[in-house]
Amino acid sequence: MNNSEFSGPRYWKSLDDLAETPAFKDWVEREFPAGASEMEGVNRRQFMKVMAASFGLAGLGMAGCRRPEQTILPYSKSPENVIPGIPVYYTSSQPGVRDNVPVIVETHAGRPTKIEGNPSYKPYGGATSVYTQSSVLDLYDPDRATKSSISETAVRDRLVAIRNAHTADKGKGLVFLAEPSTSPSRAKLVAQIKEVFPEATWTEYTAIDQSTSEQAAKAVFGQSLRSLPDLSQAKRVLALDADFLLSADASIGLARDFVKTRKVKDSKDATKMSRLYAVESSLTSTGSMADHRLRLSSSQMGAFIVQVAAALGLSLPADVKRAAATLQVDSKWIEECAADLAANKGHAIVVAGEHLSQSVHAIVIAINEALRAPVRYLKVADADAGIAEAVARLSKGDVKTLVMLGGNPVYNAPVDLDWAAAQAKAAESIYVGGTVNETSTAADLHIAASHYLESWGDGRTFDGTLVPVQPMIEPLFPTFNELEVLARLAGAATTDAYSIVRATFEAQGGRDFNKFLSDGLLVGSAYKAVKAGPAKLSAAIVAEELTAPELSVSQLEVRFAASSHAGDGRYANNGWMMECPDPMTKLTWDNTILISPRLAKELEEKDGIQIFPSKKPMNKDSAFFEGAKGTLQTNKAEFKRGKEQAVVAELTLNGRKVKGPIHVVPGMANYTVVLPLGMGREVVGRVGQGVGFNAYTVRSADSLGVALGATLQLGSETHQLANTQEHWSMEGRAIVREGNADYYKKHPDFAHKMGVESHAPANYGKDDDKTLQEKSVGQFRGNSAYEHPSFADPAPNVKVWQGEDARSQFPDVQQWGMAIDLNSCTGCTACIVACQSENNIPIVGKDQVLRGREMHWMRIDRYFSAEKYDQEEIPEDVQVSFMGMMCQHCENAPCEQVCPVNATVHDNQGLNTMAYNRCVGTRYCANNCPYKVRRFNFFDWNKRAIGEFYKGPLGPVDEPEIGKLQKNPNVTIRMRGVMEKCTFCTQRIESAKIEQKRLAGASGHIKIADGTIKTACQQVCPTDAISFGDISDASSEVSQMKASDRNYSVLGYLNARPRTTYLARLRNPNPKMPDAYKAPYAYGQYKERYGHSSGGDYGAGHTEGAAPSHDAHSPHSEAAPAAH
Repeated sequence: MNNSEFSGPRYWKSLDDLAETPAFKDWVEREFPAGASEMEGVNRRQFMKVMAASFGLAGLGMAGCRRPEQTILPYSKSPENVIPGIPVYYTSSQPGVRDNVPVIVETHAGRPTKIEGNPSYKPYGGATSVYTQSSVLDLYDPDRATKSSISETAVRDRLVAIRNAHTADKGKGLVFLAEPSTSPSRAKLVAQIKEVFPEATWTEYTAIDQSTSEQAAKAVFGQSLRSLPDLSQAKRVLALDADFLLSADASIGLARDFVKTRKVKDSKDATKMSRLYAVESSLTSTGSMADHRLRLSSSQMGAFIVQVAAALGLSLPADVKRAAATLQVDSKWIEECAADLAANKGHAIVVAGEHLSQSVHAIVIAINEALRAPVRYLKVADADAGIAEAVARLSKGDVKTLVMLGGNPVYNAPVDLDWAAAQAKAAESIYVGGTVNETSTAADLHIAASHYLESWGDGRTFDGTLVPVQPMIEPLFPTFNELEVLARLAGAATTDAYSIVRATFEAQGGRDFNKFLSDGLLVGSAYKAVKAGPAKLSAAIVAEELTAPELSVSQLEVRFAASSHAGDGRYANNGWMMECPDPMTKLTWDNTILISPRLAKELEEKDGIQIFPSKKPMNKDSAFFEGAKGTLQTNKAEFKRGKEQAVVAELTLNGRKVKGPIHVVPGMANYTVVLPLGMGREVVGRVGQGVGFNAYTVRSADSLGVALGATLQLGSETHQLANTQEHWSMEGRAIVREGNADYYKKHPDFAHKMGVESHAPANYGKDDDKTLQEKSVGQFRGNSAYEHPSFADPAPNVKVWQGEDARSQFPDVQQWGMAIDLNSCTGCTACIVACQSENNIPIVGKDQVLRGREMHWMRIDRYFSAEKYDQEEIPEDVQVSFMGMMCQHCENAPCEQVCPVNATVHDNQGLNTMAYNRCVGTRYCANNCPYKVRRFNFFDWNKRAIGEFYKGPLGPVDEPEIGKLQKNPNVTIRMRGVMEKCTFCTQRIESAKIEQKRLAGASGHIKIADGTIKTACQQVCPTDAISFGDISDASSEVSQMKASDRNYSVLGYLNARPRTTYLARLRNPNPKMPDAYKAPYAYGQYKERYGHSSGGDYGAGHTEGAAPSHDAHSPHSEAAPAAH
């Protein structure tokens, strides 16, 4: 009998029905091959099930109330408060080893897409770090741990079996190695485990330990204390090998407080600036902000701080003084620095790097006590035993069960401990973690852990404030919460993470759990400050730790530091982090052996291998270069067609060897070598595979931060580095304009007396005296080639506005602009990743970055300036300048004038806009842009696998469903062949306009209030360096910024009239210091090359012989994208 159900054509009745058809399954296998997207775990049906994890009371005000679980497969019955296209915000926090970062997560239809800081936590002011911004990408990583080694039921049964097995022996054969956590809920469960298994061994380990200061405090005061500097009250700061602006715990808050003391409203405030002294072995963001900087190896910091303490009059043991005498350093530098600190008692502080010895921190504590420094001490728990204790316990051979919670010790444990061998000695090893890594593959059982955006939990900020960790979405994969794992091992009454967190909240004195989730913190829960008591230095100082060793090319110091890309290795498979340029080196997709210019020269002489490029004066005697008053600055490495050719060297330390490319960095201590950690992973996803070298292979337990006795041997092999800024010098041009605070007080207009425009005709001609507000709306022609349409008038072809009555009702159009305070920018790069996350900017891979095709809409240009402008040498001592550069939204935009199809045009809000579907890819606009901020889609970045770009439509499609989930639905995904660039986050502008019109109703009050709109880069900035708003409103923040006498336009003489302007940077040197400078090095180079001075006041006189070169303005080799 012929059954029509089977013999006739079959039509699918739903997406689920379609998903079961053979044709669809075949298409899935072709389009999403094994390992590409894990469609088995994330098909449409599965995602539609989990995306609705819990919808509920939404919006920022009610962000985070407990959300009812619902299944929303069809949208025929829409969940409560979920409106398609309208984002919903929830509070949470990103877990850290010692600091949870409070965040607000933007979700669309249940999927997290963007992370912002939580402004309710005042110390961070709504800012986040670059790592927090990138963490949302890890949620959608197709290479993350998607399932455990065994089924979910089997995992739970196994945990119960372990508990039962070890109850009898009281945990004698049970060892834990956990990554440290701030969670009080976890701490409570750990206490239960220790009570149930009193003979078990609990240890903790993290590759980058930042607790040395707490250990020193315990030695000095007899109790574990955490120091919390209040840099907003510090007028003088001495940073001792401490990059507190970027890489320290709570650096977001530290940077925010420090920059508050550097904000200058006008010239009257100039001398109120704080002063920063930095003594460091490697060039850091903190060092770049310093007014005085001394290069010194990390191993010599102990002797240095003893000499500072002596200059301050502290009483020190004789053997300590003898140890300090081993360091030969400019005594005048120490004396004047100490005198400045002493003169500002109560407002002076010393901050030391956590990698320095306990003895150094003990002396720093004593100095801060003597200075009455603005620092609070918070009582914290004593540290647990470390990984060495776990290795010792495993070595006995009687450990039945080893439980590892997070981390990756097989990869990053001290090499001399040989953790892999120790782990193998356990009868059974269990790893609980969210990634597939070296440790998980070596374990007998891997329990896949949930991402923090799909987990319930809690934690504390660095000051102890209790913050929640709440899920935005149910787990995308069958994964486990760490709290559930511990609860089952402890035999807790409840294993539900939500219930555990709520119970902890109530135990901490909380009453309204919904408010806790809504606010994202428990007010008043921070650690209480305690009085430290008298300092006892004798028990805390070891003189041998303070002796300065003799260093040379044959006796090098090695400084281990976290990679800016991968951190300690946990971000090694994060494409945003891999492609984000390092703040100082501007390298991507690699780590390198960082060395100083002097060491590079000595290695060249020793090994006969060339590092620096050959001296090329570039037609030094030609008329052109004579007119330009100089030659191009020599580079730090050999470049071939924009690709850095780095010499590969072999570093030997204690008999262990590691190979890696070298990169020369000015400003480093002569004989210090920096090895960035976190790269060279062997078991990692497709992003981190084959990226960099593993510096952990030469790092031992007794030298986690600093090691001595290394040698470096150059080889004949070279390695290509993807460097996004080939040229490092401004060569005297007035790009980043700088002045000293004292000079600025006397000459408030110094920034306007620099550059070609300082003696060229005014761009606005007869209308130059108009206000910013009048200029933004009136668009006066001035010296432009054509008349500009006024933004105050409606378009002439819109009939509804014709006639006087109608014209009188035409609303004023707000004019958008931006100002960036160079005095506040620390170069942290958080803005780059925030922009990438907000605007769906693709990852292109190392090969394309090598060709200058990275797609970032924003970049941070980093320039080095030397005291003496010598084009043929790489300077050893430099000052660093940062400049955020994105589309300037020029009112007289050169790009608009050459586009043959009007794909880039100006709107009446002053924005330079892009019509993607109109662009035909001529790239004329990029060629005509003097700022080099336009990016061209050479390939279908979003559709093709890295390495398959060149096949185009003929190549395989690699568009994992899970990767699409992070995309912002309010921003168009650009296709191959079109140009793109910064839009001032126009989607946020339009959203605010729509909301304001809704609120205004018939009232007509459609003007958006100042501060309502924040661009992604502005919102993430820890130091509030960026201001954005309506420049037609004189009272707006951005208008106030632009009213500063330090405000200027980059390449202003071109008459492009950019809507983005910059506030000149100020430095505050101590005139009594031996390295005092009358002018910042950048200003000095400008005057040397283009101006002249009659002596005395460094600002006297001004001439400039040549306009800046457009190509040299953009340090990137992508000056002409069409050439790639």
